[in-house]
Amino acid sequence: MADPPADLEIRPLRPGDDLDAQLDLSERAFGPGSAADHDRRIQSLSRLIAGGQWLGAFAGGRPAAGAAFQDMRQWWRGRPVPMAGVSSVTVAPEYRGLGIGRRLMTALLDEIAARGYPLSALFPATMPLYRALGWELAGARDSVVIPARSLLRLVPPDALSPDALPPDGACPDSRPPAPATRGQ
Repeated sequence: MADPPADLEIRPLRPGDDLDAQLDLSERAFGPGSAADHDRRIQSLSRLIAGGQWLGAFAGGRPAAGAAFQDMRQWWRGRPVPMAGVSSVTVAPEYRGLGIGRRLMTALLDEIAARGYPLSALFPATMPLYRALGWELAGARDSVVIPARSLLRLVPPDALSPDALPPDGACPDSRPPAPATRGQ
């Protein structure tokens, strides 16, 4: 692996940065978006930049890579746990293999930790970089095919009809527990 450029700068993107250059970086990594989608993508990018949630790597002042994180939650034992959802990880083709992605992701993880997120998640295109930085594959996807006619005899219909649901539409046993108060 060659060394990253000596003038590499990794920092949060700012409102004055060239958003179209960031979109170009994204399109070169993930493929082009539609022209109709441009305004929505700029709006999303602007929101993340305003929240300090998009980091960019610049070589010679030119965008070389970028990554963002979204404020999300996972539910553990019925309680919400803050999670940073890592997204839009891009490295321009001409800067790949120089260690820029590793430096960018390390800086992103530092920012995520500084904000107090105990968890982060992403959908990786490749595992070596992310695994080396502490991420691991988790979860499962199961698929079961059951003929609909088989379901008729399994369980009688649920006694809780939609008309009997509370106004928020949540089933009584699916609501998260109330927050704990001091002294409990």
